[in-house]
Amino acid sequence: MIDFGVVSIEWGTLLFQLMTFLILLGLPVGLIIYLFARSNRKKKTMVELERRIEQLEQEVKQNKKKESQ
Repeated sequence: MIDFGVVSIEWGTLLFQLMTFLILLGLPVGLIIYLFARSNRKKKTMVELERRIEQLEQEVKQNKKKESQ
C-alpha cells in the first residue's frame, strides 16, 4: 500500500488502474498500426497485379504481331 497521509492506494488498485490505462492506450495504437500494415500490403499487391497485367498485355500484343506476319 502507498500511503499519502489522508489518501492511500493499495497496490492491487494501482496495478489494475495501470493495466487498464495501458490497454486503453495500446488498443488504438495497435489498431492504427494494424490498419497501416494492411493498407501497405494491399497497395503492394495492387502494384504487383498491375505489373502482371502489363506483362500479359505485352505478350498478347507480341502474339498478335507474330500471327499477322
